[in-house]
Amino acid sequence: MQSQKFDEEPLVCLRCLTGNAPGATQCAHCGAVMIMPDEDFGLTLRVSARTSVGQVRANNEDNVGVWAINGVVIGIVADGMGGAAAGEVASRLTVEAIGSHFAAQDSETGEPTGDLQLLSESDLLDKLRSAIHRANRSVVDHSQKNAQRKGMGTTSTAALIRGNRVLLAHVGDSAAYLADKVDGSVTQLTVDHSFVQALVASGHITQAQARYHPMKHVLYRALGQSLELDVDLYARTVRAGDRIVLCSDGLIRHIAPEEIAEIVLREEMPSAATEQLLTLVNERGAEDNATVIVITVEQAS
Repeated sequence: MQSQKFDEEPLVCLRCLTGNAPGATQCAHCGAVMIMPDEDFGLTLRVSARTSVGQVRANNEDNVGVWAINGVVIGIVADGMGGAAAGEVASRLTVEAIGSHFAAQDSETGEPTGDLQLLSESDLLDKLRSAIHRANRSVVDHSQKNAQRKGMGTTSTAALIRGNRVLLAHVGDSAAYLADKVDGSVTQLTVDHSFVQALVASGHITQAQARYHPMKHVLYRALGQSLELDVDLYARTVRAGDRIVLCSDGLIRHIAPEEIAEIVLREEMPSAATEQLLTLVNERGAEDNATVIVITVEQAS
């Protein structure tokens, strides 16, 4: 094979370490997707995760997980449902399954298997989807083998942040929000899989009416219902100053999205934001468990 010459500095493939033409999107030698160095984004992520049992419930059926793997941050919020502590088990199984799906280690070296930096965005979304399916199988299998846990289920909202892109896999009515530092706006990135949200989408009720609807927490899609599961996937670009929020519906019951955005944008450290959010939820009654992950996106110094 003839050597290639470039007028500019070649773009080095992170898989086979050979040079490619500047701006190449795929390695001409091994076919790997070209990943630009982190310096091109110049972003730093800070993460805080907290959960609270609330003021009424005896146990916490929420679970939360955060991992940093090869420069990629992964977070998940799961809100379980079902009697006899079944919801707590369902959400725990989900977090464990998703964590092990991404954090699998080589038995000899102890290093993570599979470099998430080398996967295309499409492949990363597929990996997120397969992680949710793996978690769903775990919940369904446990439910079928344990009569007292029959019918248990959980929501699952998972985010993967690489560079300036946030990828989401979502089932249920936990939620992901993006708070914009520039204009202070907040956008819900996910759509609730609830009957009330379906009424909103069809125009039968307004979003304001949905917040107080008596059936607002009845879901039509959750992990644990069936081995067949549709997973919603989303992708969004983030900028320095933005805040990514994942939370269970126990938080949203008492704090409007605009108020969430105000708090997370005001606080520089995500730990201060998560503490304030859960303190506020408990001050307002917190009849349900509440869980939140706040991820701040900052310009690298």
